[in-house]
Amino acid sequence: MWGRRQLLTALLIGPWYLAACGRSAVQRPPIILDLLVETNDDLLEFKPKELSCPAGAHVRLTFRHTGKYVNFQHNWVLIRPGTFDAVIQAAARAGEQQGWLPAGNPAIIAATSMCGRGQSVSVEFDAPPPGRYVYICSTPGHAASMWGVLTVTPS
Repeated sequence: MWGRRQLLTALLIGPWYLAACGRSAVQRPPIILDLLVETNDDLLEFKPKELSCPAGAHVRLTFRHTGKYVNFQHNWVLIRPGTFDAVIQAAARAGEQQGWLPAGNPAIIAATSMCGRGQSVSVEFDAPPPGRYVYICSTPGHAASMWGVLTVTPS
């Protein structure tokens, strides 16, 4: 037989316990995969030139401008396969006022804002389907040497 204390505890905790039984599993926040890309000092190059992540991963990419002398601004732009030339042309048309980024362009998966030397910027995005995706700096003339590849693997 239950004593007064057990009965009182059951009456107080019971409704919450029963309400929790009907709930689905607790949703955990997505795991964030942190990636870092830097400029290769004052050279028009990214370091590293190759990154990887699983498909569907929530990625937080930080881009750091490590230049010390040359006053170029850079960004990091992830593009869909086969769109390199089209994105470069669209970026030039977008102009400096728009950060060399064509607004709403479906060829762009993710992009940081422009970044000056000594600064860092970040962007978060969900990794696209498996494949090889080029990332570039969209400042005119930079993408010829300032590019790399994000390899997205099956999850």
